[in-house]
Amino acid sequence: MDVKQLATEIEEYVINIRRDLHRNPEVSMEEKRTIKVVTDELEKLNITYEVIPSGGVIGFIEGENPGKSIILRSDLDALPMKEAPRNLKQEKVVVSKKNDAAHLCGHDGHTAMLLGAAKILVNHKDQIKGKIILAFEQGEENGKGIYRMLKRLVEIGADGVWGIHLKNDIPAGKISVDPGSRMAGVFPFDVIIRGKSGHGSRPDLANSPIACFSDFYNDLQAARVRSLNPFQPITFSVGSIHAGSSANVIPDELQFSGTARFLHEDQGEAARRVFTRLLDEACHKNNCNYEFIQEPAPIHLFVNNEETCANIAAEAIERILGEETLTHYPAWMASEPFGFYQRYFPGVFAFVGIQNEKKGIGAEHHNAHFDIDEAVLKLGVAATVQYAIDFLNYEKEIDYGKETRDVTTLFHDLNFAIYDPEDK
Repeated sequence: MDVKQLATEIEEYVINIRRDLHRNPEVSMEEKRTIKVVTDELEKLNITYEVIPSGGVIGFIEGENPGKSIILRSDLDALPMKEAPRNLKQEKVVVSKKNDAAHLCGHDGHTAMLLGAAKILVNHKDQIKGKIILAFEQGEENGKGIYRMLKRLVEIGADGVWGIHLKNDIPAGKISVDPGSRMAGVFPFDVIIRGKSGHGSRPDLANSPIACFSDFYNDLQAARVRSLNPFQPITFSVGSIHAGSSANVIPDELQFSGTARFLHEDQGEAARRVFTRLLDEACHKNNCNYEFIQEPAPIHLFVNNEETCANIAAEAIERILGEETLTHYPAWMASEPFGFYQRYFPGVFAFVGIQNEKKGIGAEHHNAHFDIDEAVLKLGVAATVQYAIDFLNYEKEIDYGKETRDVTTLFHDLNFAIYDPEDK
């Protein structure tokens, strides 16, 4: 099977699907049309599937020879954002038709690539040793689709997993499948600071929650140097602040929310303790108090590429796309539910570069100017197909720390919210 050639032959198919999904984006847990696109394509390819309510779609390709099984995963949802018609340099090839939803993270490309890989694999079942499980996950952005999807996949069982994320700051045509840490754990926080309101002419008679937050925020930024292990990466960011409505009135409360990201469990736990201590100290200093709307509880949801699987992936990509395609990339401090899959199934999360300065492509994910170099989609398809074949043909045991807890217990233990509308 000439996987590179086969991926080139279906390039137009993949691009057309990506553009259709891009024009018609649907936000997390509202992906009805997107699921219909996926299931229609699976039916055309004679691939059996099941729809997981509030989870996504799972498809099955049975090889003609017995063997292991592998999950190939993509995500379906868009962001609740308005898209800019231009990227960093020029008009985009395709733009969302909606004002309140847009694919500005690459999930349209992920879904299109997985359907392209499915098209190749199902047409070459005679060369597949084992079973391919296609997982199209709902609600990746808000984490609401992973619970029911993962529960079903654990019931089905598999020997490995593969996923792709397009990456804005990796040059187009390059792919990273480095072993080890790939994406971060997280603790979200949402806090109300309460003080005492007053007139702007007499701030001495008020207890300003804004001044309190300012002290806390500055101390939090300094904590990375003063209080936390400098050899373990961590980021803090506040994305939302609301306080007051009049220029000459000191408000009585302020609400802020954000996240911390980290790559080590002990760093996440230390950060939680530091966060609470600094908030206590700032409130005491400013005669304020606080309430957690969402307490900073670390979610140790790390994406870690298993070393043997990463080596299989690197060898597969080098063989079909050339050694120059491989690139090294440090861990991305964003977070991804793919880490849940890797607790039960050893595997790889690949970063596929889309940055192309000539085309104006390279804006950050979740940015209105985000765009994709569609020329790389066929490379993602080829890498997916070849990895699946090579993994299924790999006969040695892969020794990894498989999760022993059931999915519900794991979610509770990791402080991850369970979304299950059928759970009364």
